[in-house]
This record gives sequence, structure tokens and C-alpha cells, in this order.
Amino acid sequence: MADTLVLGLGNPFRGDDGVGAAVVAMLQKRHLPGGVTVEDAGTPGLELLLLWQGYQRVLIVDAAEMGMQPGLWRRFLLEEADLPFDDVSLQGTLHGVGLAESLALAKALEILPPVMVIYGVQPASIGWSATLSKPVLAAVPALCDAISNEVRHPEIQNKFSKLPPN
Repeated sequence: MADTLVLGLGNPFRGDDGVGAAVVAMLQKRHLPGGVTVEDAGTPGLELLLLWQGYQRVLIVDAAEMGMQPGLWRRFLLEEADLPFDDVSLQGTLHGVGLAESLALAKALEILPPVMVIYGVQPASIGWSATLSKPVLAAVPALCDAISNEVRHPEIQNKFSKLPPN
């Protein structure tokens, strides 16, 4: 089984929703340990299940509405995250499937990786824009530092359920 996958989620043409892509771009320029894969997953639906298949640890970076100041971020273990779930079975379409629905399906099928970590970043704006807001852009280096530290020292980071905001 492969070791660690860092996935950036979101649409870089939707303002701060592109924070996952920005983090991936910065992490790809860093020297990370062997066994760490860093990918920009864009806006996948159920294909997330295929992307993380075979990994021991998956770290996901995405914009998340958490009621905080823009640019602040939090680290959550999967069991700590309160992800809004959209019951797609009632909509008659799979076009609305996102992270929460993919995680719920993977849990039901018992195919979740052993360790799932979500880094949520509070957006300022999710609109049509190819740039991040100033507070979210300013948060990217610290977020990359935290993720780099976690992939280098998983035994330390996994002792904590949350990292303080940047």
C-alpha cells in the first residue's frame, strides 16, 4: 500500500475555491519525503474514491465555510469534521457529489484509507476570479509548512486533533 497522498480540491477559477490548487503548486516545489504524492484533484465527484485508493494516509486541502476570518485554516481528522452532506439520492443526479458525499460512500463501502485528514481554509470569496483573496493567499505558505511537517513527522501530528489557525 502506498504511503501518503496530499490532494488539493477546488476550482482555481472560482477565487478562494482554488486554495487547494495553490497549496499543491507550492508543495510540488518542495522536497518532500519519498512515498508522498501531491496532486491537484480539481473538482472531482465520486472519482475521489479512486484517487485515494491504496494510500495509508490522505490529506485533503479545500476551501471550507467555517464561520472564521478569511485565510484562517483548521486541521481535522475525518471523525472530527462536520461536513455538510447533500443527499444526492433525493436529487436524481450525481452532479452535486462532493467531498462529503464521497467520504460517506467510502465509509459505507468500508474503503476509506486508514488516516484521513482535512485541512479546511476559510474563503473570503468564491466567485468567478482566477486569483485568491489576499488573506487566503497569505495563508498558503503556513498551510504548506504545516502539511510538509505532517508528512515528514506523522507520528507527531497524529497526536493532535487540530492545529491552531495560522
